[in-house]
Formats: sequence, structure tokens, C-alpha cells
Amino acid sequence: MRLVGVVGSGSTIVYAPLIVYEEAEKYAKEEQLVIIEDTWRNIKFLGILRNVKRYEPFLNIYRRTSFVDNPSLVESGTLPHTGAYISIIGTLKASKLESVEIPPNPGSKVYVVESKEDLKVNLGKGLVVGVHKYSGVEIPLTPESIPFHVAVVGATGTGKSRLVKALIDEILNETCYRVIVFDHAGVDYVPYYRDYVVQASKIVLDVSVISDLILERTGLDRRTYEPYILLSTLWYAFNKVFPKLSREEAERLGAAELRKELTYNVLSKLVSSIDYGELTRFMAKYPIEWKSSEYRDSALKIIGLLKGKESAKIRLGISLDVKLGEGFFKSLSGRNVLPSDIVDLVFKQKLVVIDLSMEDSIVKKYVVSTVINEVWKKVEEKQEPVNIAAVVDEAHNYACRYCGEPHKAITRTSREGRKWGFGLILATQRAIDIDPEIRGNINTWFFSKLQTPSDFNEISAFMNLAGISESSLAILEKREFYIAGLMNPLKIPVLIKVKEVPLP
Repeated sequence: MRLVGVVGSGSTIVYAPLIVYEEAEKYAKEEQLVIIEDTWRNIKFLGILRNVKRYEPFLNIYRRTSFVDNPSLVESGTLPHTGAYISIIGTLKASKLESVEIPPNPGSKVYVVESKEDLKVNLGKGLVVGVHKYSGVEIPLTPESIPFHVAVVGATGTGKSRLVKALIDEILNETCYRVIVFDHAGVDYVPYYRDYVVQASKIVLDVSVISDLILERTGLDRRTYEPYILLSTLWYAFNKVFPKLSREEAERLGAAELRKELTYNVLSKLVSSIDYGELTRFMAKYPIEWKSSEYRDSALKIIGLLKGKESAKIRLGISLDVKLGEGFFKSLSGRNVLPSDIVDLVFKQKLVVIDLSMEDSIVKKYVVSTVINEVWKKVEEKQEPVNIAAVVDEAHNYACRYCGEPHKAITRTSREGRKWGFGLILATQRAIDIDPEIRGNINTWFFSKLQTPSDFNEISAFMNLAGISESSLAILEKREFYIAGLMNPLKIPVLIKVKEVPLP
């Protein structure tokens, strides 16, 4: 430890002013851990140095002095000094950190913690994703707070994915939790966990999602063309699966009595009698090969059965041939993984990483929402904690107020997940885009340099930042994050340097 100054007048149980010795000014850095030694009461306080400023009594900007008109006097007649505030964390008693009951005495000596050997305090065991920036003291994160949800916020290039990767590894190695990762771009987590990757392009899409995809890609008017597209997709999937079914499977599907010919009556019975859940399961068991020409023929015939106009046939035919083409239908082919399979898999191997990179936004949202909902089905089935953490990369695409089904799934998890050991880890560039209802249920925040000032305002609105300013975030280096909330054993936000994550 190194002596840097004394406590000034006006200390409280939350803050203590610091007057820095002249010869120790270079050691008084913002975010340094410090120990206040109150010898009058035999108490040691642990704190963090913040708001370091330089003062000069004669160069007050609100008072005119002789120095203003005689700049040469500044070199010999001024008395600059350094002051700061200490955010008090607690008191040190027998290697334990306890709450503060009385303010430190003015005149108490203040020492900076220069290495982890200087701080003899037991912070307990936990998840170690980094160390305090200056002292190297490990900050063990409380694993019991995983189901109370975590957010990692920072502008592009701050190292969010490295922090999340370190957190995933610690969760897998040190806890009984399982982890499902939704990798939005397929570059942040997939390269590190290739043996655990499931391609989203292998996940079976239900009939309604495929129809939404076609409508979205073609730009056709939903009010006019949705019935045609939905029925065409249903018939195509049924027509490909039905010949492969046993008699028992056909009965489970609710289609044992249906004929294979495409007529209005058959189509009507299909809509009313089929079990859509079974259809999706059979689409996984018997993967479908989708072909543009076959789908087009079915769609045009269905328009005719529904008494559609010839112009509708022409417009739909052009859209399928020109705007979609064979490549789109090829991307639908060969899918054989159900969302429930992913949940079953994570119970077997503790980690599943879903590569969403090659999928359309509609499919990405479908995968995130259905997998999370499948976890909830497990909860409802077992009526016991599932101990799963869901990592959602680029979470503003799924947890915004207008994000549809994934927003509903994430909102439910944020509200009810803690009871069932189901936690969220949301990584995002824009905290303000996360729905306020979800933000309000996140109890641990990692934040670095932020995208916009409004993000800082949002975080500070529902969490005590203990003197951290927006300007202090702007000068952070890569892999430097503040941690605040339940996981933090030091009670107030502290700056950590995330440990190095080797390249895959």
C-alpha cells in the first residue's frame, strides 16, 4: 500500500473527501481501491477513488485576482493541489467486509491498494471474469444472482463478447447451470464452441413462419395473399410428409382419412382436422425437400380453388420465381431439429450455441422465442428449477417493445425466471432499446463506453452509480467494464479489466 493523503472535513458513511499529498499525486488515480485508516476509532474503511480534481485557491474562475493580468506570477505564486472523493464500500474487520455505521474521521490516513496482496479481505468464492483494473484484485461474482438476470452494455468494439464468453466459461466450470447461446452474427461465440453449435438453418420452421417469410421476402399484400400462401405452405408440407407416415402416425396427425388429391373439400378437412404440433414434429422426423416449381404449382392451384383472380396468380407466380427463386426454397430443405431438441440437448451437454447468422430476421426471432418457450414447457412439466442461463446476443433485436414473440418470451423470463433458475444474459449496444419492463428486472449490469448519452441516463435512472459520470465511461479502454448490482460483492460499481480470451 502507498500513503496518498488524508480524509478532509465533511465525510459521510457514503463519501469521504480526500486531500492528496503533493508527492503522492501521481498515485491518486480514478477508480483506485483505497483503504482509510481511522486510528482514532481503530476502523479501516474500503473505498474507491472518484472525482479526482486539481484545485488552486488563487485561480478560482469566479474571482478575479492579480494572476489574471500577470501570467508570469503563476509559475511561482500559486499553490495547486489535488482533491478527490472516496466512495465508501464498507469496513474491514477480521478479513471480512461489513457495512459502514459511522463516517471516517477527518485526518484519517488514506492508502491506495497497489496489489492484491495489500487487500486481505475474503470476498467469497464466485465467478471470476476479470480483476480490478489497478490493483489486480479478483472480483468474484455471486453465482446465486444468475437467475436475477444480467445485462452487458457497450458500444461496438468495447469487448462485450469477450466478457460474455468469460462469463459463460465460469458458469459452466463453477456452477450447475446450463447455457443456451443465441449468436446473432455467428462470429462472437460460434468459433469458440464449435463442438456445441447447432445451425439455425437446421431448425424446423412451422407453417406460419414459412408463410411469413414468403410474404416478407416477396412484399405481397398480406390481406390479399396470406390465405393463399398459408394454405399453400400447409398443403406442401402435408403432401411431402403424409406418404412417409405409418397408419398410427397418420392418425396422430389427424389425417388418416384424408385423400391426397388437392380439392377444396380435402383442403377444408385438412385445415380443421390436422394436429399442427404433430405436423411440425413429422417435418423434423421426415425432412422435407422444398422445390420452387412444386410449391408454385400448388399455390396457383389453391388460388383457383379459392376463386382467386387470374391477376393474383400472375403476381404470385412472378414473386415466387423472381423474388424468391430456388435458393430460398433450398434454405428451407433438410431441417430436422426441433426447438425442444435444443432444450433436451442442453440438459445432456450443458452448452448449446445456436448460429443465427444465415437466417432472416423473422427466423431469428422465431428461434429465440420458441427455444425460450420450450424451456418454460420444461418448467411447467417438471415444476422444479431448470438451472439454465440464456445468452441473447444483440438483444435489442429481440427484447425491444415491438419485437413480437421473442419480446414476450424474454419478458416472461425476466419476470418469472428467478423462481425457476432461468436467467437471462442480454448483450447489447443500446440499453435504451431494451423494453423498460425487461430492464427493470435486470439486477446485474456490466457497462463500458456507451453508444448514446441516453443509455447512460437509462442505467443511472434505476441504479446507484456511486459517482460514476458519463465522461468517465468515454475514456475506458477495450475490455474495461464497470459492474453494478447483485453479482458485485463490493456493493457499489467497480471497474474491472476482463481477462484475456485467447483467439479460437
